[in-house]
This record gives sequence, structure tokens and C-alpha cells, in this order.
Amino acid sequence: MMKTYTDTATAVLNKMNWPDKTIESWRRTPIRLLDPMNFKEPVSAESLLTPSEIPFEETSGLLQFAGTKILKNEQGTSEGGPAVLSLEEGVRKYPSEKEFFFPGEWADRFEAWNNSETTHSLFLDLPRGKVLEKPFVLRLDSLSRDHFSAPRIFVRLGENWQGSLVIVYSGSEDGQDKELVNSSLRIWAGQNSHVKIAEIQTLGLESRLVQNTQILLERDAQVKHSQFQIGAGAIKTNTVFHLKGEGAELQAEAIYTSGKNQHKDIRLEQRHFAPHTTSRALYKGAVSRRGRSVFQGMIIVEHEAPGTDAYLSNKNLILTKGSRADAIPGLKILVDDVKCSHGSTTGKLDPAQLFYLMSRGIPKTEAVRILTEGMFEELIAGHPELPAEWLRDRIARSLEPGEDLI
Repeated sequence: MMKTYTDTATAVLNKMNWPDKTIESWRRTPIRLLDPMNFKEPVSAESLLTPSEIPFEETSGLLQFAGTKILKNEQGTSEGGPAVLSLEEGVRKYPSEKEFFFPGEWADRFEAWNNSETTHSLFLDLPRGKVLEKPFVLRLDSLSRDHFSAPRIFVRLGENWQGSLVIVYSGSEDGQDKELVNSSLRIWAGQNSHVKIAEIQTLGLESRLVQNTQILLERDAQVKHSQFQIGAGAIKTNTVFHLKGEGAELQAEAIYTSGKNQHKDIRLEQRHFAPHTTSRALYKGAVSRRGRSVFQGMIIVEHEAPGTDAYLSNKNLILTKGSRADAIPGLKILVDDVKCSHGSTTGKLDPAQLFYLMSRGIPKTEAVRILTEGMFEELIAGHPELPAEWLRDRIARSLEPGEDLI
């Protein structure tokens, strides 16, 4: 089955062009920034540099890839932990979900490329009716130079499962990695499952990231999904939430930073397919030193989803001259009896707050750091399972406004 699917993806790939600005979702991210033509060879276990340390205090288990090699496989003893399967085993066990995990259509050449030349893959099967007390961590380290990696991860959350997952895309300790990561992640949240999913990206500044994420919520599933997009020189992410079951609830959040010459293109869709579903999205970004961010968000309510309650909020902070943040939120409503809205703000730091801190002897760069950290704090505080100080430090280092403050 996998070979047939891969062959089909390869055939489609060979007929597709790289996406360009004639496609609305790609209009603000030139393909040259991602530079896919110069990453022709897949990553291997032999091309590894030094992985960085991430100070998680307590976990229920850790699965760490470095390129295609598994560095650590600590499954733990909790009954709520995942079984690690191959993609074939996972789909054979859950044939009714085959269409979600293997949809047979590809939105663009990157997605077809991932399916055609997958470098490493796995299926995490979380057992129904169990509770995982501590987070399970999946690390995908990209530690090579001039190679591409194409991880393909499937996650199935069993009915009534509760717990948290952390997925980390990390670079090398010394920042010498230069890799194009073309990632595909699909998560199926079973009926009445309650899950927190945090994705942390701290790739090296010469690396690129293309990330396609699809999350499906069944009846009464509750999903909190958070992204921390901190590293990489250029990224293009597309996260689509499918609220398929009545009563499903989604809370989506993100922090993204674009420091010196970084380009971050963040896109999400909140797609409502069933009645009485709820979604909330809060995405926050900051740009400095000629960094640029693009946020594209869309709430879509289908005919079958009366009673939908959805909100989308985007907030951007511009720290230095020459930096830029674009925000394009939108609504597409196909049925009556819904409550949907969106809002977006882009601006500078409050000069009164900045003056207050500086009047107490705090240097301007430190005052900027404190206020920027304050903007992101509510999202960091919502994840006590994550290493908060490590995250704050990475965010501050990624922005480093220097003396060119507005």
C-alpha cells in the first residue's frame, strides 16, 4: 500500500511546479527564500552535528530522531503512553481513518515531495480511555548541512484519551545546521479526547521549514494546539483544523518571532463541519531587524455547522525600523445561526510603558525585552509542562533589537 501511495505522489510531484505568487496563499513568500532546488539530497544518519539540549523537567517518555536515526527511545511505563507503529501498521489497525491519513491529493509540490521522498516516519497510537499524567516528547532534530529531511508523523488519539504531547523541531547546539525541513503532521483526535499539543521550532538560522499540519476533531474532542515558531531563516506553515464532530472544541495559539532577515509565513484555517462546534485562535508575533512576518488566518463554516462559535485574533509587534508584519484574517460563512468574528492589530510598543521602565534605570533594550516578553507571557504560562525560561531566552535571542529600535 505504501509503495503504491508513494509512486502516486511521485507521479503527481513530477507534474507540479513549485508554488509561486499567482497562488494566493504563496503570494507573500517567494520560493527563493525556501530555496528547495539547492537541497537535493536527503538527510542521513551520517550527516549529524551536535543536538541542542532542551531542559524538560518531567516527561512520560521521549522519542528523539536526529536525521533518520533514532537517538533516544524512552517509552516510559505509563498506561497512557503511545505505541509506536509504522505507518502501514497504524492504517492497517484503523482502516476507517485511512482517508484522513492518506488523502490521495496534494495541495502543492512540497506536500507531494514529502509523500514521495519521506525520510523518516512513524505512527503514534495513544490508547483509548487512558490518562497520560506527564507530556510525551517527540524530537525531530535537523543537524545536517545542505540536505533535506521529510518527516511524516501520524498521531491517533484514542477515544477518551487525556494528556499532552510536545513536538520539537530543533537544530544543532552551535547553529551550524543548514537543512530544509519539509514536514507533514496529521493528528486524529478521537471522541471525547482531551489533549494539549505544543510544537516548538528552534532550527538554525540558515535552515528552512515547510510544515503542513492537519488536525481532525471528532465529537466532543477538546484540543489545545500551540506553536512556538522561533528559529529558521524562512518558514512556511499551513495548519488546518477540521472540527468534524458535534461539540468539538479547539483552542489554537501561536508565538512567532522574526529577527534579523528572518521570514515567517504562518497560515491557519479553522474549518467547522459539524453543529455546535467552538474554536478560538490567538496568534501573536514580533518582528525586528528587517524581519518579516505574514499571518493568514481563515474561519470557514460549512453548511452542516449551524451553532458554530468561532473567533480569530492576531496581534503583531514591530520593534525596529525596516521590519514588517502583514496580517490577513478572513471569514467564509455558508450557514446562518453562527457567531464568528476576527480581529487583528499591528503596532509598536506603548511609549508610556517604555518610558516608565527607562525612568527607573532600566536600559532601553532591556525594557523592550521585558515588554515583549509580557506580550507573549499568557501563552507561555498556559503550558507549565514546557521549559518556560528556556523558551523566553530563545524568544529574546531571536529578536535582539540592538540599538535600531523604533
